[in-house]
Amino acid sequence: MKYAVLSIEYIGALDKPVTPIVISDSKLGAEWYRDAILKRSKPTLTYLHVVPVSLLEKLIAETELHKGILQSEQTKSRISSETVSATVVTPQKRNRLLYSAESSIALLYGLVGRCEGQDALRTDLIHFRDRIRP
Repeated sequence: MKYAVLSIEYIGALDKPVTPIVISDSKLGAEWYRDAILKRSKPTLTYLHVVPVSLLEKLIAETELHKGILQSEQTKSRISSETVSATVVTPQKRNRLLYSAESSIALLYGLVGRCEGQDALRTDLIHFRDRIRP
């Protein structure tokens, strides 16, 4: 794996759509994840963002900082209808972190706070956060 990607996706049913967000340090990485992993038939159903490597590293670190509030991967069979999946893919690892929708709000605030100079990404993260709020 030569790409680095952070993907944030809502798992469950809502009365309003929640568009997944794919963040990568390369356009090829973002498109690969959307097409091969999320398997989206329409590219418009996913927000893609290409950011500098330094920002992606900060976003991944922020995501991993919130491991204390995540749901265990072993509980995948019991995923609630309100779950946010944050998947980190790097050349060294692939890690899927599952958060309750409520606990993911803190993660999303942290990610938004790191998006200085990335207005489109900041807007999409805020929109995602607002869509999953009860």
